[in-house]
Formats: sequence, C-alpha cells, structure tokens
Amino acid sequence: MTRSFRISCLCWIIAAGILGSPEVSAAPAPRGEVEVHQSIVKLSDVFVGIADDADDAIAQAPAPCRKETYDVNVLVRLANKYHLDWKPHSIADHVVVSAACTRIPAGQIAAAVRKALVDNGTLTGSKTSADVAFDNHALEIDLPAGDAAGFTLNNFTYDPVSKYFHADVVAESSSGPFAVPVTGHVSVKRSVPVLVRRLESGMVIAAEDITWMEVPEDRVNASVVMDTDQLVGRELSHDTDGDEILHTHDVAPPRLVARGKIVTLKIETSFMTLMMQGKALQDGSAGDVVRVLNMQSDRVVEGIAESDGVVRIATPERMAAVQGEAEAK
Repeated sequence: MTRSFRISCLCWIIAAGILGSPEVSAAPAPRGEVEVHQSIVKLSDVFVGIADDADDAIAQAPAPCRKETYDVNVLVRLANKYHLDWKPHSIADHVVVSAACTRIPAGQIAAAVRKALVDNGTLTGSKTSADVAFDNHALEIDLPAGDAAGFTLNNFTYDPVSKYFHADVVAESSSGPFAVPVTGHVSVKRSVPVLVRRLESGMVIAAEDITWMEVPEDRVNASVVMDTDQLVGRELSHDTDGDEILHTHDVAPPRLVARGKIVTLKIETSFMTLMMQGKALQDGSAGDVVRVLNMQSDRVVEGIAESDGVVRIATPERMAAVQGEAEAK
C-alpha cells in the first residue's frame, strides 16, 4: 500500500466521521395518482425522489374536485427539463393529478329549494312534498379544499302554473363569494290515503285497511279523499284496488238496512215500545228515510234507519197507522 493511498483512505474516514456516510437517494419515478391541496402542482407531486431544493412549481392545479392527466409525453418533457434520471417504461405511463375540494351536491341545493317552497306557502302541511329537477342534470358546486360547504339561496322565484323556478346559489370561497344560477321544475306531491289491498263493494273500511301514497298535485281535486276520517267506518260503493286514489263518491255511510232483508219496525211512545217485522224495500244508512213492507198488514210504511236492521217509525201519523194495523190483527 503506497503512502499516497493510505493518506487518501485516512482523509475519507475523517470526512465520513465529520459529514456522515453518504445516502443514495431514490431514483425519480412517476407517482401514478396524487391529490394536491394547493393552487399549484409541484415537481414532487408528479415524481417521487425530488429534492427539496429542486421542487419547482410546474403548473396550475386543476379546478377543485377536477382531475388532470399527465401522459407519457408530458412526463418525458418534465424529466428532460429538470434533468431527472428517468425513462418511460411504456407509452401508458401517466400521472393523474386531482385537486382536493369541498363539494356542494345537487341534493343539498334541492333541499334548499324545498325550504323556499315551504317559506312561500307552496308546500303546506306534513302531507306535502316536492321533487326538484334541475335543468343542469350534472349540477354540483365545487369549492377549494378547506372551504365550508355553506351557501344561501337568493332571488328565488317560482311560477305555480308552469312549476318552474329560478334562484342564485351564493357560496363563500377562500377567494370570495360567487353566485351560480340554478333553474328547474318542481313536481309537488300530496299524500292521500289509499287501501292497502283490494276490497269488494259493500265492505266497511277499517283503519288497518288504509295506508298513505304520494301522488302528483295535478291528480288531486276537490273530490279526492284527503283524510282517513273520510274512510274509516264507511262502506265502499264498488270494488276498489289497493293504491287507487279514492274519491268521496267511492264511499258512503255503512248500510244499516239492506234492500230485500228482514228488518225490525220499532214504534216508540211515551207509554210503550212496539216491535214488528218488515221487509226493507231499499237500502238505508243511519238517518236515512226508507220504505219498508209491514209483513203483518202487507202495507208499505216509511221509517228512519236507526241501527243495524232496525227502522224507527218516526211520524205520529205513521205510528198511529202501524199501531192500528197491529191492534186489528
């Protein structure tokens, strides 16, 4: 070993002790996919293994929530410009740079439109709702990352005839407020009671036979049944399917007297109560005046349907006539 070589080794050992052992840095390589949180894209966002002192800004970041693809041609130009020790492996090499963001989705804006419809009196009560369809089917508002997803709905207008609305969505971003105009149509819906299954004519509706269904507002008119009180305890006038809109003429008070059926004629005075059989000549609900054939006298009398199968002879004239007929027998 020569004297000069020994001196060189000694110097290397001394330098290593002072400066530390040299580290081999990782070779630059494309990242594949990366999300940036600033307004610029830096070299280290695209390639790993970039030293801090070489980490230059190379482009503007995409718009919030958007992506930009750096294909193999862009990567080669960057590697050449910044003298990176990297060569492409295939023409498919690329890096996808996406910008972090805060997104205001269309559903959140639609909820604000529904609230505006409540505030202006279009939607009233718990049994009213609305579907909101925006003209811009891809509506969403993207803000820079870290911004709050808050907004206000300004200048709201609604035409109840065309059901068309217009408003400005005003959002606050880190660069200041901005407005996005939105337009669309509203389909107002009403909840109406319907039958849960098919029921036949003459059946009396019970509470458990009823459910609720939302229907477009333009299918609801003054004759549509809107409350369960209009159904429970009432009788169907015809066979009716479940989920079918019901109208007031579809139901009637339950029949206490059925045509052709045997009923009881009841005559009451302050002195006595007289009962006899009759045959109903027509249907009748509570309080209805019905014609009944007195089966003892074979004469037709009129009375008031009072309870199930019972007809009360109400007028004094009728009571006297029936009493006379009964005594004659």
